[in-house]
Amino acid sequence: MSSYIRKKTPGDTEWFFHDRFGMFIHFGSYSLAARHEWVKTKEFIPEDRYQIYADHFNPDLYDPREWAKKAKAAGMKYAVLTTKHHEGFCLFDTKYTDYSVMNTPYGKDVVREFVDAFRAEGIKIGFYYSLIDWHHPEFPIDQLHPRRNDANAEELDRGRDMKKYVQYMRNQITELLTNYGKIDILWFDYAYPPKPDNPSWMQFKGGKLKEQWEAESLVELARSLAPGIIINDRMGLPQDISTPEQRQKDCWPQDKETGEYLT
Repeated sequence: MSSYIRKKTPGDTEWFFHDRFGMFIHFGSYSLAARHEWVKTKEFIPEDRYQIYADHFNPDLYDPREWAKKAKAAGMKYAVLTTKHHEGFCLFDTKYTDYSVMNTPYGKDVVREFVDAFRAEGIKIGFYYSLIDWHHPEFPIDQLHPRRNDANAEELDRGRDMKKYVQYMRNQITELLTNYGKIDILWFDYAYPPKPDNPSWMQFKGGKLKEQWEAESLVELARSLAPGIIINDRMGLPQDISTPEQRQKDCWPQDKETGEYLT
């Protein structure tokens, strides 16, 4: 195995590179559809029809204590849970939307149960949080939005205020990083990757991705609330770890001059 030099980053990555083995739990109201977490946009499902999944959300087989015990027995050292995926449904108790697990038949904070169970087994805690939100009324109807092909898509998009949505994200990140004790990993998603045949794909509603998310302030907030937290690179800014999807090539890019592997 070739050796490499890790670039120093703000987050505490020493334990991460040492422990290596962890779990990623993908879970949301889309689980009821059972045919892809992107089902809402792949099938252009409107809000009124998609609401059925939240109305019937009651994961009776959700047993985080058993999952945590099995994860520990398998040698896992950390676990990441999808607190909110692109559909906008929140698995945690939040003050900033009614579209959460607290207003479902289950009625309990899934994230709280996950944190308590995995922490009890000595497993480090990670939160996934989607930058995309197809439910929020201020999130733009962009090239991935379920309503993008509607005849009145332009009208629906008119007047939406990204700054209000960004504040919503900051509010929820504050909740996640203050209400559940020490959080070790914050996994943002989604970074609109560039495509060779469409260089403008990285342009989000006419502006650079990191500027639309106000990524610098989002990262600054997270690090102020959770010093040492590991943050990935999916908001348009290089951070502690690179988290490519559906590929391995160039997973750890090298500096062409020094040969140093960059995180």
